[in-house]
Amino acid sequence: MKILKELLLSKLIEKLSTGQGQNDERPDHDVANERIGTEDGEEKVRRVLAAVSHAQDVETHRIGRGRSTIHLIFLKSLVDLNVQQRDVIKPMHLVVSKGGSTEQLRDTISINERDKVVRLDEAVAYLLSGWTLVAMPGEEGLYGFKTSQVPGRGVSKAENQSIVIGPQDGFTESIDTNLSLIRKRLRTPNLRVEGMKVGELTQTSVIVLSIKGVANEEYVEEMKERIGKIDVDALIDSGTLAQWIDDQPLSPFPQFNLVERPDSACSGLIDGKVVVLIDGTPYVCMGPSSFIEFFHSPEDYFNRWMSSSLVRLLRLFGVVVSITFSAIYVAVLTYHYEIIPANMLKTIAQSRARVPFPPLYEAVFLELTLEVLREAGVRLPTKVGQTMGIVGGIVIGQAAVSAGLTSNVMIIVVSLSALASFVTPSYVMGNAVRVIRFPIILIAGLWGFIGLSVGLVTILIHLLNLSSIGAPYMSPYASLRLADLKDTMIRVPTQLLTTRPAMTRAQKNKKAGNTSLKRK
Repeated sequence: MKILKELLLSKLIEKLSTGQGQNDERPDHDVANERIGTEDGEEKVRRVLAAVSHAQDVETHRIGRGRSTIHLIFLKSLVDLNVQQRDVIKPMHLVVSKGGSTEQLRDTISINERDKVVRLDEAVAYLLSGWTLVAMPGEEGLYGFKTSQVPGRGVSKAENQSIVIGPQDGFTESIDTNLSLIRKRLRTPNLRVEGMKVGELTQTSVIVLSIKGVANEEYVEEMKERIGKIDVDALIDSGTLAQWIDDQPLSPFPQFNLVERPDSACSGLIDGKVVVLIDGTPYVCMGPSSFIEFFHSPEDYFNRWMSSSLVRLLRLFGVVVSITFSAIYVAVLTYHYEIIPANMLKTIAQSRARVPFPPLYEAVFLELTLEVLREAGVRLPTKVGQTMGIVGGIVIGQAAVSAGLTSNVMIIVVSLSALASFVTPSYVMGNAVRVIRFPIILIAGLWGFIGLSVGLVTILIHLLNLSSIGAPYMSPYASLRLADLKDTMIRVPTQLLTTRPAMTRAQKNKKAGNTSLKRK
């Protein structure tokens, strides 16, 4: 049955990804892998221009005259013109005016990052990365010099994973900056940095990070293999990458953690995980990840262990409330009203006296209204969105009660459910909680507590069947690892966190020495 299920799932994914009645072949975007010889400089420039479809932001520059003319080609939109003028063009003009040789031309350029380019596809790749290509007379191929200045923002505070105590810097859209933020914290020669390109059109830079001697080699190779098999025209964000390499793509639950904090990424590397950096996004992909990790915050390790444990329990309680509170209320009012105390039943009956709809319709209407308000608040400017969410919720709620469309008690229940969903530190896991709340409400309204129980058990079975790069998603609960329970729902004192999680299957289990909790 399991093999048949996996076969049907793979067939469904293949149909959804290719589409029926469509041409399965994607157009070939590759530049011809032609060799650049010793032909005239103008001919080299012409071939490169033809390869980039004569883009309007491509510029050429000549130095000298006649057969000794030097040709430069570059993308004006990606090049730092000041650096190019100071370190490339001006020194070359000086050498040419003195009749210098080709060797002197190369040596006079002070830019250290350079390369000899002999193939057309390599030349185009360097050109699109902001390099200046130089065609020297009588020389084979082109010389490339890094003069790029890619626009981007500097290091700033993490927006969506902010904390009170601890480091405040967050990743940026520059992959080089993100790598430097990790290097600053992990000053070890064992940090492996393996790069690759993904996307036929975007040629997005992807870096796979792991610590040699700590990370499990099978997980590292599996991660690189999955990324290498991605055949797509464009890769823009780490969220898209995570969906391509998921173990179960149809699951509503995220199987890779997306973090925008360098300290979180470094902690994952130290625990034996694999971290993937993607150019153009401030989020990095980290795995293998377990279900319980999505409810952990970096601040848990910077606070005292008792307060951190209490906050973790509150988060888990909030998630349970968010999923079940509205569903329980609907089930009780529809089928199990006998369990409500008499005094409370009278209050609820009075609040629902003018409501013409059953509790199920009432709950779905309010849940959808709250989701619309939440989405509208996100899309609007920050100050306007916050004001609109508060005022809109109050006005709409009061108007709905006055019109008899809903009851006061239902508004309180749905509001508490929505509020509890915000305690999840992970945005992607918060979205999963929002999604599964609706089917739980529906089956509770149709079959009462029996339907609610079936729905929750189905979710639990689904979670037990999930994995992240082959590691059990519900670790350390399934299979049970007693030693790892010290950093799950609660966190024990830091001195006792001396081992790495079992799910990472790290080569080195110990990450700290045995330290006594008592001082002499």
